[in-house]
Amino acid sequence: MSLLKKSFILVFALSFGLTSLVFAESQKAEYIIRFAHGLPPTHRIATNNFDYFKSLVEQESGGQIAVKLYPSGQLVDDKHMLGAVKNGSIEACAIYSFYIVRTCPSFAIFTAPMVFHNTQETIDAIESPIGNELFTKLEKKGYMPLGWVVWAQDIMGIECESPVHVPLDLKGKVIRPLSSEQALYLKEYCHAQSAFITGAELYTALQRGTIDGTDASLEHAVDRKLSEVAPYFCVLPGMPVVNEVIFVNKRFYDRLPRNLQNVLKKAALETQQHSYEVADKIAKETTKKAKACMKEVYYPTSNDLKLWYAGIDEFFERALKDNPEALKLIMMERNQQK
Repeated sequence: MSLLKKSFILVFALSFGLTSLVFAESQKAEYIIRFAHGLPPTHRIATNNFDYFKSLVEQESGGQIAVKLYPSGQLVDDKHMLGAVKNGSIEACAIYSFYIVRTCPSFAIFTAPMVFHNTQETIDAIESPIGNELFTKLEKKGYMPLGWVVWAQDIMGIECESPVHVPLDLKGKVIRPLSSEQALYLKEYCHAQSAFITGAELYTALQRGTIDGTDASLEHAVDRKLSEVAPYFCVLPGMPVVNEVIFVNKRFYDRLPRNLQNVLKKAALETQQHSYEVADKIAKETTKKAKACMKEVYYPTSNDLKLWYAGIDEFFERALKDNPEALKLIMMERNQQK
């Protein structure tokens, strides 16, 4: 037998053995969790938090649970993700708080504008009885929330195709809001129109002029390259909070042995704590990067902020007159901040 033929057989045998080993390892998992989320696989929130959750679950379960991540809405889009995890089409997901409001109106505490002023206030609310109350409401509706993933509130704001410093700089423009409350805010404070666009469609919508600007994280402007089509950013930490909640299908969870239920709970809580650190790190890194790719990153002056926040408590009463649960929580938070 020639040396070349022997080498080929050896390589084939090794490759076959490695493939078989990988296949065998995957077969060890007794439970498979299909975990869906809407972010690109390379997005830093995804790599730092969802990959982290996957690693914790698989490691702590001793390989009994395998987590298969499906980013970018591959299995189901953001709008239908919560329903899909409830009915069992998927086992788990991470979904933005603004998509949860339809199911649990109290979540409007995070989607109404100008409630939170920085990331720490958001974390404090989540760790307070407010966070517990929100999860309790979800559980009563048949959902199984496991934990939060916090984004950096300090770098939220308005991204636009032209400079934005004060509310009336948005007059006549079409802006993408994250909630009905924010749409009302844009109308009343900025004399702007609103048009909701999904995250996956944002770049194209800005590029084509379908919208002139969007509520956004500075991180989105950098990582999703929105800066190419909307190069002006006004940092307004009071914009709606882009938190996410990790859910698992309740029937799937109830079928798990107690020790594996605890693995999921522990992994979600550790991911939540980890997300706090990640948010701070990303905020610092993104602020540096943004200066290189944005035409302007504007921080409103104290006089500017007075215009953005003028009469905000009265605004909450108008915007949430049909959502007393959320209004109560917002006023609780406002009193706590004072």
